[in-house]
Amino acid sequence: MAISKHPFGRYQVIDRELGRKDWLKTKELRETIEEELSIVVSERMINEDINAMKDDPLLGYFAPIEYNKNKKAYYYTDKSYTIKAFGLKDGDINALMFYAKTINQYKEYEVFKDFTNAIEKVLDAVTIRKGLTNKEHARTVVQTERTPKLTGSELIPLIVHALDMNQVIEFEYQKFEDTVHKLVKLQPHLLKEDRHRWYVLGRIKGHDDPTTVYALDRILAAKILEEKFEPAEFDFDQYFAHSFGITVTNDEPVDVILSFTPFQGNYLKTLKIHHTQVTLIDNETEYRISVRVTPSWEFYEKILGYGHSVKVVSPEIIIEEVKNKAALITKLYQ
Repeated sequence: MAISKHPFGRYQVIDRELGRKDWLKTKELRETIEEELSIVVSERMINEDINAMKDDPLLGYFAPIEYNKNKKAYYYTDKSYTIKAFGLKDGDINALMFYAKTINQYKEYEVFKDFTNAIEKVLDAVTIRKGLTNKEHARTVVQTERTPKLTGSELIPLIVHALDMNQVIEFEYQKFEDTVHKLVKLQPHLLKEDRHRWYVLGRIKGHDDPTTVYALDRILAAKILEEKFEPAEFDFDQYFAHSFGITVTNDEPVDVILSFTPFQGNYLKTLKIHHTQVTLIDNETEYRISVRVTPSWEFYEKILGYGHSVKVVSPEIIIEEVKNKAALITKLYQ
């Protein structure tokens, strides 16, 4: 079989799409592959790829792909089949083992439990346990931060499904400061975690803005509706580029200059407080940085958390706000 450019990348896309959809036309596969792999392919090449996945003994996939003449589309006869269980190398195995162990911190979340179980099935399917310590006697060699399971985490699978299928979700929502709840119909666009809390962002029917935020721990009686929607073309990475946490204000981002002690600076060099962090001064008396942010309560909480190890140098409006908040803290102890 002639090997053409990006064959295994194409195989992965074909396998994934056939696993997700009941029927798949060659044209759909071609468009998806061209978009994701940034290459030009023909429908003939796609058909050749599918034949290779079905019959090529060098690949060894023997994928259960059939063609329906009436629908003019391909499909998997076995929806549980995937080529991902083939060709794992030692490095892949070690990475999977590490992932399976470290994801344990999220084991209380049903959706992540499924991921961990899936990894275990792959490990068992390719008989790679070899000399690895068995699970009953395995000792902990990696310990990640443990957090309590939060109310609302059970909604993650439902919301992920709605996001994937572009379906509207309906739920009752009650803010902490409200005494009654309201009914919400939301077109979900993003599921976001911030400091171990989960949020869903989306668009309310009749509005264009896809950034309305709802905390999962305040959602009641959620369900997926049959109603479909067209996802908004929106850059959430850019939207959160200058934020701290989940809060995004309408203010323009500002350059905040912060002066830290040299000792605290050692930590900031290895773990930035924000991706816009730039070092301005680094000597024996001071570690000074700048960050470009839209200040929110999460930002001030972060700065105040450093205590006497940090001083705001500029701008003045940020200095005054920090002073006011520090004064309120001091007042609690008078």
